Amino acid sequence: MNKKILIFIKVLVTVGLIAWILDRVEISNTMLFLRNSSPEYFLAALLILVMQSLLAVQRWRRVLLQLKVELSFVHALRYLWIGLFFNQTLPSSIGGDALRGYYLCKDGVTLGTSMLGVLLDRFFGMVGLIMLVIITLPLLFHWVDNPVAEWGMIIVVLGGVAAIIAMLVLDLLPDRLSHWRIIRGLFALAREGRRQLFSLSPGLILMFSSIIIHLLSVLVVIVLSMGLGVEIAWWGILLVIPLTTLLTTIPISIAGWGVREGIVVMGLGYVGVEAEVALALSILYGLSMLLMALPGGAVWLTLRHSNPEIPG
Repeated sequence: MNKKILIFIKVLVTVGLIAWILDRVEISNTMLFLRNSSPEYFLAALLILVMQSLLAVQRWRRVLLQLKVELSFVHALRYLWIGLFFNQTLPSSIGGDALRGYYLCKDGVTLGTSMLGVLLDRFFGMVGLIMLVIITLPLLFHWVDNPVAEWGMIIVVLGGVAAIIAMLVLDLLPDRLSHWRIIRGLFALAREGRRQLFSLSPGLILMFSSIIIHLLSVLVVIVLSMGLGVEIAWWGILLVIPLTTLLTTIPISIAGWGVREGIVVMGLGYVGVEAEVALALSILYGLSMLLMALPGGAVWLTLRHSNPEIPG
């Protein structure tokens, strides 16, 4: 019942945000931009997203290797793609990560190690994202003369940094709490996160690859804007997209829809982009991620057909 209530709330938030955005834009102009967008540029954006996924596979394999888990590239790609599919199609982004952990368990990895590997991969993705947002802060102060935007960005960054620090020191909680399985898992996550993060290898490699992964998202949006035939300053996209990605990780809507559009419309508005153009760009971005993830559904169906025990 609680799960159904949470899903219902997410549906309400998604619909409410989309309705709020549509009330503030001329939707006919947005549809005109979408109809006139270049399919060649959209295809190029999809190819970049595929490259991004391949790099994410390598990052996850490197994290697992530090846990003494050797996973072939093909298996890692298969599991990650299934995770992407469920993250894009389910009301919760937890489903895809849970399935990744499940498949690792089916390969003989213990439950604790499986979930630790998935959570650490998520963690390094978040660290790279926060680092990229921090790197872009000088661009904000140089190009955007709006105190609300500046303070909003600072608050988001400080919140992200605080969350990362909190995760890294979770094992400082009283030992008497360790009789709970979830607390023991958090202790292990903190210890292993520190060990991997504060090391030349794999720490620097994981950080660098995470930043590159998020920069590829920026490149996708730049390519899509070219397909729309509009000129948007690259630094504006570099400012807005990492922040958008960071805020859409908060599970308050379905696959980030509504939240993503609102942030892109408002964020690009600060750099002079019309709301109708920004909305069209955000819709194309969301559709490109959805289409890129769809093959994961076919992979899941294939695995489920060969193994009826697979959940779904």
